[in-house]
Amino acid sequence: MSKKVIPCIALLTDFGLQDQYVASMKGVILSINPSVDIIDITHGIQPYRTRQAAYVLWSAYNYFPKDTIFVNVVDPGVGSKRHIIIMKTKKYIFIAPDNGLLDFVLHQEKALTAIEVTQLSLKEFILGNISSTFHGRDLIAPLAAYISNDVPLQRFGKSFTLPEVLSPFATSRTDVVPACILHIDHYGNIITNLQSLEVEKSMKEIQTISIGSNMVAHWIRLYDEAPENTPCLIVGSSGLVEVSAKKNSAAHLLSATLDSKMEVYWR
Repeated sequence: MSKKVIPCIALLTDFGLQDQYVASMKGVILSINPSVDIIDITHGIQPYRTRQAAYVLWSAYNYFPKDTIFVNVVDPGVGSKRHIIIMKTKKYIFIAPDNGLLDFVLHQEKALTAIEVTQLSLKEFILGNISSTFHGRDLIAPLAAYISNDVPLQRFGKSFTLPEVLSPFATSRTDVVPACILHIDHYGNIITNLQSLEVEKSMKEIQTISIGSNMVAHWIRLYDEAPENTPCLIVGSSGLVEVSAKKNSAAHLLSATLDSKMEVYWR
């Protein structure tokens, strides 16, 4: 008899690591299913930044094993009338507030099932009080744990029609999607929403990117090709155009944040 494979649970939040929030969620999950593996994608999303979270989830999820349950809690609307949704695709299950956090994944994946979670449906599973400020611990963590124990998704709510999602990426001058900064990583690389389907083509088509009042026009293929202290354009591992600086922080050199205005000058 083959051994039952228990799916892992992957966590992505904006909680940071200095407080008790992440540990509380893990404690709830393990109290319900002590055998499940919990993997941290990151807890370093900037507070309330759902688009940044959507990008980070999109860039990581496809490297996880089949049946992984992705728990995503970046939830500026916690306690309001916003929905919590469960989405099942061919390989994975995603749980998140209905605030755009799953939009990047939805652009790439087809949802086979979508459930709007209702507190009435959760009554038989959640016996304690539900805090209005910590649905990650009191609603979403238990949901993930029970799903990992093979409780059918339909037990947690009602069918939900997900909205059609437009591409969050720009690939040419004709795209109507505005260029923007999605993420600034640990090294200070500035990751944009410019998707490079062919590296050489992007290098020929994109002449300059401006971030704030700074212009970046020098293309490189490898980090080590960059001149010292010079922000350069490169296609990163997610197939997106990045601004990087050799052994330095491009974000620091350009005074860039997630809110910095960005424009693309096409050839």
